[in-house]
Amino acid sequence: MPEAVAYSAVIAVHTLWLAARAQGVGLGWVSILDPSHIRTILDVPETWHLVAYLCVGYPEIEAIAPELEREGWEKRRSINIVVR
Repeated sequence: MPEAVAYSAVIAVHTLWLAARAQGVGLGWVSILDPSHIRTILDVPETWHLVAYLCVGYPEIEAIAPELEREGWEKRRSINIVVR
């Protein structure tokens, strides 16, 4: 299963995220990037795939709501739409 490599990377990010938050460190998964542009910037082979671009650090403020929601970039969807 070739996709297992990507799945392993995603679960590693998830584990890093949980560990970071347990230590008061914030983690943001940037999803507005063009993977091919990033591949060019980093000068990596075409066979490489961007799985995650992360921002890690101490947050300026502690908040329950995600920044995307607080800033009006995204709206929280009803659980009934997400889970069926």
